Amino acid sequence: MTRRLIIIGGGIAGLSAAYRAHELLGASADTWEVLLLEASPQVGGKLRTTHHEGHALEHGPNAFLDPAPALKDLVERSKLPILTAAHAAKRRFLVRDRKLYELKPDPAHFLRSGLLPLTASLRLAREPFIGRRRSTHNNHPGEGWGDESVHAFFARRFGPKAADLFAAPLASGVFAGDPKQLSLPAAFPQLAAMEEEHGSLIKALSQLKKRKDAGHPMPTLHAPAAGMQALAEALAENAPFTIRTDAPVDALALNGSHWDISVSGLSPLAADALILATPATAAANLLQPHLPAAAATLKRIPYPHLIVLHLLYAPDQANRFPQAFGALHAHDGTSNLLGTLHESHIFPTRSSSGALLLRVLLGGTTRPDLATLPDPDLLHTAITELAQLHNLSAPPIHTNITHHPASIPQYHLGHARLIADLTAQQRAIPTPPLALCGNYLTGVSLSDTAASGHQAADSLIPHMPSQAP
Repeated sequence: MTRRLIIIGGGIAGLSAAYRAHELLGASADTWEVLLLEASPQVGGKLRTTHHEGHALEHGPNAFLDPAPALKDLVERSKLPILTAAHAAKRRFLVRDRKLYELKPDPAHFLRSGLLPLTASLRLAREPFIGRRRSTHNNHPGEGWGDESVHAFFARRFGPKAADLFAAPLASGVFAGDPKQLSLPAAFPQLAAMEEEHGSLIKALSQLKKRKDAGHPMPTLHAPAAGMQALAEALAENAPFTIRTDAPVDALALNGSHWDISVSGLSPLAADALILATPATAAANLLQPHLPAAAATLKRIPYPHLIVLHLLYAPDQANRFPQAFGALHAHDGTSNLLGTLHESHIFPTRSSSGALLLRVLLGGTTRPDLATLPDPDLLHTAITELAQLHNLSAPPIHTNITHHPASIPQYHLGHARLIADLTAQQRAIPTPPLALCGNYLTGVSLSDTAASGHQAADSLIPHMPSQAP
């Protein structure tokens, strides 16, 4: 009798978990079936790419930084040609008061940029002399574990005006989130580590600049030449395990030493071990009858509504945009946009004919009102604002709009404790084995998400019987 490990969810976390589990089973693979169930017609989760006249439109993640081991393993397994971002992608801008300001990892540049008034600039310049945070600084009792919000971190290190200017674009650019709700150590552990190691972000940035000037490679963006969805498709095509798409799971039931899994349109499936690689809300609904405490914890992780617009500008309008990765928008009441990505500048070979493909982000935690607008109004809002910002004389020649009602999980204050509680709660059922993975746990990047799949398999395999009965 063959035992079965089932992974529910065919995004990068689920694919990573399935590949890792198959690898770890090794000699036991002939007595175990690894089965991945995906509700939609194709694997990939938020990785979705469409094409328009030679342009790759990314509706989810558009690239990944130099991949960590788990994602690197998947990229290598895909055997896809991988692009490296163009030099122009190193340029970043901030929009404030309807004006573009270039951002550089050079503290002196901030002081000369005119982004801040003199008093705020002088306060920012004091940052190297601000001591490390004490665990109770600005800490609300409900935050737990000495947590600190992204906004509080920036205010403590750079002053309140700098925090108001920079914390919101950072939070919205990565999480579509609110800097006063996001946990700094959970959402941006690199910044916490920079403060811990160097005692100052300015000192840390200065060290990075010295390393760059000395020729040390800096993190670089990459993407498959055919688009991000191609990565998931190639992994599915090459998979040494079984994948079933169009297989939404309706319910789980505990049946002695295994799980009974109800799948729409299929006979019930029995699983001797289970990995949930779904968003937190879907995992919560499945676990509610069996692990109500874990389900309640999962339901505390919010997902805002994010809107992605693609705007394609003809060559005569494209040259009015700076060659850059894109721009984040300050939350100063003058902009409805979270940010724009210059897709044609990041990966020029994925565009054609000199036109410029922009990806525009709206909504998120701070602007939920925009999700209620009709699509024509959303397009008009973005097109009008960009026309004023870049002095455009013609509208885009092609538009596309995608809604993500549940987009990026929010790492709110107390997130680290929430995840620790969740880990303990899922272990409340010692058998049959169960593990969770996904971008709601310890990182939202593609590398972090793939790593969570590896970690789920690593934690589960030792508790799975090595031989069939």
